[in-house]
Amino acid sequence: MTSSVRGLILDLDGVVRLWPRRSAIRAARECGLPEQAVRTAAYDGGFDLAHLGVWSHEQWVEQVMVRLTQEFGAAGTRAAQLWAADRGDADPAMADLLRRARAAGLITCALTNNTTAVRADLELHGILDVFDHIANSAEIRVTKPAPGAYEAALALMDLPAGQVAFTDDSRTNTAAALHVGLHAHHYTSAEAFEHFLTGLGITLPPAVDGPPVRAVAVPTGTAPPSGHAEADEVTTASTRYLTTGVPPAVLAARLAAHDPTVTVVPLGPDALTTVGASGSLTTWRLLPHRADPRAAAGHVDAWAEAAGDVDAEHLPPWTPTARTAAAPRADDLLHHTGWALQQLAAADAGGDTLAAATHLDAVRQHLTALATLLVRHQPVPWPGATASRYLPPAIRETLTVSLRADPTTRTGLAAGLRPLLQLLRHLSQMTQLVLDTTSSWPWPHTAAALAPLLDGPPDLTARAPEDPLYTPALAAVYERHRPLAQPMVDALRSWAATELSGCDVVELGAGTGRITRQLAGHGPASYQAVEPSAAMAAHLRDANLPGVEVVEADALLLPLPALGADVVVEHEVLQFAADPLLAADEALRVLRPGGRLVRLLLHPAGPHPLAGIDAAYRRAAFADGPRPLFFGKGTDQRITDHLAARGHPTQDRTLAEYTQHRTAEQSLGALADRAWPYQHQLTDPAHQDGMSAARQEAGGLPASLSVPYVLRALITPAEQEEC
Repeated sequence: MTSSVRGLILDLDGVVRLWPRRSAIRAARECGLPEQAVRTAAYDGGFDLAHLGVWSHEQWVEQVMVRLTQEFGAAGTRAAQLWAADRGDADPAMADLLRRARAAGLITCALTNNTTAVRADLELHGILDVFDHIANSAEIRVTKPAPGAYEAALALMDLPAGQVAFTDDSRTNTAAALHVGLHAHHYTSAEAFEHFLTGLGITLPPAVDGPPVRAVAVPTGTAPPSGHAEADEVTTASTRYLTTGVPPAVLAARLAAHDPTVTVVPLGPDALTTVGASGSLTTWRLLPHRADPRAAAGHVDAWAEAAGDVDAEHLPPWTPTARTAAAPRADDLLHHTGWALQQLAAADAGGDTLAAATHLDAVRQHLTALATLLVRHQPVPWPGATASRYLPPAIRETLTVSLRADPTTRTGLAAGLRPLLQLLRHLSQMTQLVLDTTSSWPWPHTAAALAPLLDGPPDLTARAPEDPLYTPALAAVYERHRPLAQPMVDALRSWAATELSGCDVVELGAGTGRITRQLAGHGPASYQAVEPSAAMAAHLRDANLPGVEVVEADALLLPLPALGADVVVEHEVLQFAADPLLAADEALRVLRPGGRLVRLLLHPAGPHPLAGIDAAYRRAAFADGPRPLFFGKGTDQRITDHLAARGHPTQDRTLAEYTQHRTAEQSLGALADRAWPYQHQLTDPAHQDGMSAARQEAGGLPASLSVPYVLRALITPAEQEEC
């Protein structure tokens, strides 16, 4: 009988590893504790965090020890130590069966709901060789009996369910495996499982002394192109992207077998590092099946069809449901970042250069994943992709600076770490602003641990970095290229005299004050101008506008009391917020009953006849990378719909209609002065390429054109009352 089965998936505990000493109960009895005391402390919730990888094995054990010590004193500490020291025993019969299965050409995989200690335990018992793959819930982030757990194991093996046999000592997990399509067997003994395999047409050879040797090809991977954050521009460090179903541990064995002089270190479920005899370090990014490694490595020509997908801002916007789902993941990534930093500091203190470099890479990967989660507005080739190609320029540049450092030296390690700590502060701030969650990791302790490497404890306080777009250079030319037409000035002042008289007003995104000047001096009882950019706010303060208080803050988290304003007004600001809908909710929070959110919009009445100049500039300036996210007007209706869904309908009023004469030279002058925020992402050569294209486009246009404009006010009452 010939079998179609090509692989085996096995539970670990209760099948391959046994626990004959019942360590939790035994430890409690020996230390005079209630029989279930250790089991209760270990398995009533903390294990859930450990077997999902939120806590490492060591953190879980530490939590159990703290809990037992607090409740039972020294006896509790001793009981926790006895419990943690018992790592079970390998079943020699099952180990023999698995080695015979591998010798027969079957692919073996452990599927276990377990902690991060699994691989170390298997090595301790001398049975790491019996598995080709390990699908550990702490790594794959899903537990049996969820179908995703079985699917993750099958993906590692690169086999369909119908070609795999499964065994588990849990009837529930066995039943779930049947639903996935596996040949499932409820485990009772090694003999019974081998009899089950025989029924499937599998005949195992006699016992073997060691693991089979398999001839395997060594992958080459895809290198990032020049200019990419991970491009090979230094001789001591390089990166390769590889699409594979082979996990890091197996790939590590292949690489080591190919070249015994290479040291190979797995970095988790999706990366590993190799160090050659000369000290050169290569990081391998492992991608899911069917992922395009060229796209992941940043080859722009692999994205030709998707090049126009980023021409709108912030798509999709955060929703309450998405925000609620993302918050635990963000907190988890911050937790893992803190843990990796602690390990980096310990490795540095111990002089373990390789370990320190690999922990630095882990920090970089966790922060890249967090950044991708927070700025999830660009297309990615597969769900969960975190390659730096898809991140905003400021974050990509930070990662690039870190990657350019040589982590094999202590100086280079510190140089690679410092920009990541800046990014950590920024992303911690964004996590608070967008997801309303604060990391529970003990950052002061981590800062102290890093002090010897960085010549003093780093500041890990969450805060936003210097704004990469609204720079001092932009603030200096901002108003020069945005003159207000007299009809617009008259309309704003007339509206303010009627609608803002006697009101407490908050203006969002006041910038350098071009709109503030028209509104603040015409009747408000108080006027707070909120501006997040320090450079723009400095210009606004220097203007010394009477009655205007400048508040340097983000629209997502206003440092203002609830129910404290009669009017919140903004002029084309919300569309540039990290989360326009959250900013609108924050505006409603500070409004009193009867207050109003007013969005002032200035739009051309039809296509702008000079828009082709800016478009030509952007095409040329961003020809070698993603186009900017900071242009276009696409959020107005989305915000209106969001407010309506919350029970706040919006009134659309026209304040003015007028025609303004504009010239091609004015458009070119604004571009030449870099008067648009997105231009401050560009290098000088890219800017010059853009200017050449813009001048060529302008050459085909009339010298002067008449542009009709409409100034509108979108007014959303907090309640149906007047101020």
